[in-house]
This record gives sequence, structure tokens and C-alpha cells, in this order.
Amino acid sequence: MWEQGKESMGRLPFSSPFSALGFGVLSLAFALAGSQLVEPSTAPPKPKPPPLTKETVVFWDMRLWHVVGIFSLFVLSIIITLCCVFNCRVPRTRKEIEARYLQRRAAKMYTDKLETVPPLTELTEVPGGDKKKKKKDTVDTVAIKVEEDEKKEGKK
Repeated sequence: MWEQGKESMGRLPFSSPFSALGFGVLSLAFALAGSQLVEPSTAPPKPKPPPLTKETVVFWDMRLWHVVGIFSLFVLSIIITLCCVFNCRVPRTRKEIEARYLQRRAAKMYTDKLETVPPLTELTEVPGGDKKKKKKDTVDTVAIKVEEDEKKEGKK
């Protein structure tokens, strides 16, 4: 064992194939790491943009507060228009809420009653329609029979 140590001392370092491969990989890693280093530039640093304030000109020579004001007026006008068109006013008192409930219930009852009403042609005679034509379901009253008898006697 001692003799093997003497033999290995006589060899050059990195003379085995595995040690040469390790040295190659290590040198490649150092080369790649060195290429990733950033060289400092000699150009002056970029100036910071000015801070954003209400007096900052945004576009078309309008300041930031002009743009915010115009945008908020636009949104407010759309909301007001939609509330007026769709009648979405919020009632403020209990009386108003109850009155609105009663109004809706009355409107529903009215529409339900309208559905039960027969069509107009069944309620009245159509102008220019056949007056002699009688319905078989109806019963003639005494006045109608008297008028028919008078018409028949007048023709004779």
C-alpha cells in the first residue's frame, strides 16, 4: 500500500482521464459564469421622470385634474340618464315603499281583470253587420217579439 502511494506521487496531477474531464467542465463553468457578468456602462444614469401631480400635463394641453373632472362628469351623466330612463329612484320613507307596493298590486289586479273581459266584437254589434241574424243561445224578450210582430203586420 505504501508502494502504491509512492507510485502515485511520481505521476503528474490531472493525469487520469477523469480528472482531465473534471478540469474541462470546471473551466467551462467559469467561462460561462464570466460571460454573464455585466460591464459597467460609462453613460450617465437616466434621469427620473418628474413626479405625477395634479398640474401634470397629460394630453392635449390638459392637466390631470381636467381629465379626471371630465371623466367623472361623463360617468355621472351616464348614471343619471340611466336612472331617469329606467325609473330606478330609491324610495326614502316607509310610506313611499308601501305606496309603491300598493300601486304595483293595483296595477296587477287591473291587468288580471282586463284579461277576463271578452273581445269588443262580442260586446257590441259591428256596424254594417247582419242585424237579422240572431244567436240561438239568447232568449227573445217581450219587447223584441212585439217589435217583430209590428214589422210583420206593417208589411202586410
